[in-house]
Amino acid sequence: MKILLIISSSVGCYKALDLIREFQKQSIDYEIIATKNTFEFISPLLLESISRKKVYSELFDLDMEKNIGHIQLARDNTHIVVYPATANLVSKFAQGFCDDLALTCMIAANKPIYIAAAMNKEMWANSLIQKNVQLLKDHGHHFIGPDDGSLACGEYGSGRLVDPIEILKQLS
Repeated sequence: MKILLIISSSVGCYKALDLIREFQKQSIDYEIIATKNTFEFISPLLLESISRKKVYSELFDLDMEKNIGHIQLARDNTHIVVYPATANLVSKFAQGFCDDLALTCMIAANKPIYIAAAMNKEMWANSLIQKNVQLLKDHGHHFIGPDDGSLACGEYGSGRLVDPIEILKQLS
């Protein structure tokens, strides 16, 4: 199994560090893309130190793109996991936007994508988000969670990021 892990800018993105540790424990090969706004929550240095991998985030990285890197990242794996997936990322993906490396790889992928949504309960319940979720499901993509629980905003409800172990259960 080889996983392309896409980390977006939810406050729950710190849990991606635990998911990476689980990959390492289980000797799962992986690559990482982080959206630019992810680095508002966790630093590139921390992410690369924990993962011991290069973290990709730039769509127009000259070294990577001289070999059409976004296609390689999208295709050279068995699974693509978005952990966490924000309302913004889910909506852009559902509508076919490709304005950053993560979305470009998701659009270029030739396999189903596993999406672990994380957002405020009202955002998750919003009919526009639910239409986008259904559209993505109709195109063969899988949603894992969200769970009910205490949210970062202090509210309680559906929108909490699933634990890393749940991702691994869904992939096996």
